[in-house]
Amino acid sequence: MSETMRCFNCSKEVPLDVERCPVCGFSFLGGRIEAIKEATELNSRAQLLDSLGKFGESVPLYRKAVELYPEFVVAWYNLGIALGRLPENQEAVDALSRAIALKPDFAAAYAARGEVHALAGDYDEAVKDYSMAIELYPDYAQAYYKRALAWIEMEKTEEACQDLEDYLFYKPHDARARRRLERLKGGA
Repeated sequence: MSETMRCFNCSKEVPLDVERCPVCGFSFLGGRIEAIKEATELNSRAQLLDSLGKFGESVPLYRKAVELYPEFVVAWYNLGIALGRLPENQEAVDALSRAIALKPDFAAAYAARGEVHALAGDYDEAVKDYSMAIELYPDYAQAYYKRALAWIEMEKTEEACQDLEDYLFYKPHDARARRRLERLKGGA
């Protein structure tokens, strides 16, 4: 019986001696296995720091992870989130853009980049990113809510109301969103 490992891309068990994952096609060539393992470990340690709110400590670990494994989509995404919390807006946008370039259908990365744009006051770009997240994943309730907030900042009440209604379709018990929608419709 041959030894196996987990594919770093799709998490399926694959034989240790293959060059590519038979499930997703991920390449194990070029002596990258040890670098990928180390990058995975760094990403996990950084996520633990993030859970403790220690974003300044997690950023160097994410940076090292993506240096070791430049195609590590999740580490780029996590780096972007952590940088956005510092806030290092342009670096956060760059990291999230890299995650999107590696995985163009990554709806959560678009939504996260939209949040960074919104925090920087660039609501047009935020709306574009939230819209892309929704296009990729039409049930993405949080993207509707965040886009509604951007519309409110842009004083586009009709668009904001529609997004809040869409959000409430998925999250009907969110009293905060319901009150916000009622205030918008009431002209407040």
